[in-house]
Amino acid sequence: MITSSGGEVEAGIALGRWVFGQQLDVEVPEYCLSSCANYVFPAAVRKFIAPGAVVAWHGNYHHLKATGLWTDDIAARMQRHGEDAVTARDKARAEMERLVQLERAFFADIGVDEYLCWIGKMPPYNVPNYYFLSRGDMAGFGVTQVQTPAGYEHTDVPGLDASIEFISLNGALAPGKRQGSGERR
Repeated sequence: MITSSGGEVEAGIALGRWVFGQQLDVEVPEYCLSSCANYVFPAAVRKFIAPGAVVAWHGNYHHLKATGLWTDDIAARMQRHGEDAVTARDKARAEMERLVQLERAFFADIGVDEYLCWIGKMPPYNVPNYYFLSRGDMAGFGVTQVQTPAGYEHTDVPGLDASIEFISLNGALAPGKRQGSGERR
């Protein structure tokens, strides 16, 4: 069982690899967001989402690279580490590239299309914060054996500080037919 608002990318991938390696099932009694949704949930063999619970995504490092949003880390690095703009940019780019490769290897190993993590951020959806998907849409990205409660698409999550929207892809941007992703595997 897991309830998580996410966390550090490398730790999430490590936990996801462990779940995948142990061939564990995962049950979400409340919420599984961000790194939990990106790396832990899709790595499980069978996935159970309880009534009133939600699994929601809001991007990953591939998303940051493709959209240029990784540059938001430059100013933070300059302030946090006292780096000049060129050094901060070079280090932020190197870290982003390293994490993109780490994610890419992880998703390839578990057989999931990582576009799952950020399709909702792209047109025509343009979700400003978190989004969640139907069981069928998750399956389109390779996340299978998911059990959702009846009416999952109408789940309301009032206790969270984040805005979470349901989006329906209806097969519009199935894996291998990406639009605007910037890269293909």
